[in-house]
Amino acid sequence: MARPAAAVATVVALLLLQVPASPSVAEAAIGGRSPAAIPQLGYELWRKAAWSGPKAMIKQPFGAPDKDRLGSAAADNAGLVVYNLSVGYTREVSSGIVDIVTDFIWVPCPLSGFTEVYCATQTCRMALDKEDACGNTNGYTCRYAYQYGPVIGTTGYISAEEVTAVGTPITGRVLFGCSITSMVPFDGEFGVLGFSRGPYSLLSQLKISRFSYFMLPDDVDRPGSQSVVLLGDDAVPQTNSSLSTPLLRSKAYPDLYYVKLTGIMVDDKTLSGIPAGTFDLAANGCSGGVAMSTLSPITNFHPAAYNALTRALASKIKSQPVRAKARDVAELWLCYNIQSVANLTFPKITLVFDGVDGRPAPMELTTAHYFFRENSSGLQCLTMLPTPAGSPVGSVLGSLLQTGTHMIYDLRGGSLTFEKGGSPAASQKGGAAAPPTNPQVSLMVILALALLLV
Repeated sequence: MARPAAAVATVVALLLLQVPASPSVAEAAIGGRSPAAIPQLGYELWRKAAWSGPKAMIKQPFGAPDKDRLGSAAADNAGLVVYNLSVGYTREVSSGIVDIVTDFIWVPCPLSGFTEVYCATQTCRMALDKEDACGNTNGYTCRYAYQYGPVIGTTGYISAEEVTAVGTPITGRVLFGCSITSMVPFDGEFGVLGFSRGPYSLLSQLKISRFSYFMLPDDVDRPGSQSVVLLGDDAVPQTNSSLSTPLLRSKAYPDLYYVKLTGIMVDDKTLSGIPAGTFDLAANGCSGGVAMSTLSPITNFHPAAYNALTRALASKIKSQPVRAKARDVAELWLCYNIQSVANLTFPKITLVFDGVDGRPAPMELTTAHYFFRENSSGLQCLTMLPTPAGSPVGSVLGSLLQTGTHMIYDLRGGSLTFEKGGSPAASQKGGAAAPPTNPQVSLMVILALALLLV
């Protein structure tokens, strides 16, 4: 949870935010704690509650696609992956959304509460990155306020409890936030579990060097199918067709998972018009690069790549795009009327990564990975946006394009392995499936929030 001063200065501005970073955001938080990095649409997801409230989020299992779906199977839900923890001597089961961008762990406080950390302790001072952790507050509790943006966040107290990853032998004492109040867009008793490389993430505190997740695609109707998170030795490939790419590291944002994207193909043809080095980290490690996200359903590409990609898609889809007029899709440029897509052919996109063996590692995407169907507006839109100028991260690969792919992170080996296929099952010796009920979000409503705060 503690952060170098330079990281605190970039709180909400790390990626794509229209709002400039300001120390006042951190200073407004009790203890000065704020996330070091939030991708834009991940941040927009958090902002959603400020507009339409948490009841706009529907908590239900991923279901079968609509029977009347027209054209290619665009997604109509943006899902998140949930993991269960057993906390404290009461074995209280707490659920949290997996977030690979930040290292803060927080869960809703149960009625019985959790063991409090006192503000005068070194543990509290380090967690809050503040010498006077007690401040002017009444009492002795180590209180925090964790801001994801101007109106989205959580407040409570820092707790230390024995935590067990449900269904595994992995256990240990963990510092986390016991949330008393929160403004987040989840319908249900969910917290957020930081899975980044930061020192206070669940991985770092429990000394986990491997993890994986499988986010169930929107169009799967197999009984019992669900999203899955695996930890430790269970986080291994399930097929013989897996591919691996190196995990890179930025000097400025060392907690993020960067990958080496080398190119984009549309219908097996490499896109021209993307300058060499577009996806590279800067030589000083302080800008550029391609980072992974599990909270942001949207993918953001460097403008040069985004422009080349949208030109290629528009030329392949033999129909005139519709300029979005509805408030909730106005930020998306490439949209088509749902009624017209039945007779359209949508191309295949392939992301090409640098393989660990020196050969390319291609990830093929179908329409459900990059188009979103919004029934209320009658539009089917591309779920990719250009990265705004001045962003310290060049591109972010969002959760929607990762659905249906088993994503395996080997921190010690420095690689990300991915494979298409069915949801992996947790083994008898460890590993835990996420609960069959996962929160879902309406991506188009999320997009609308950008119009409110620009």
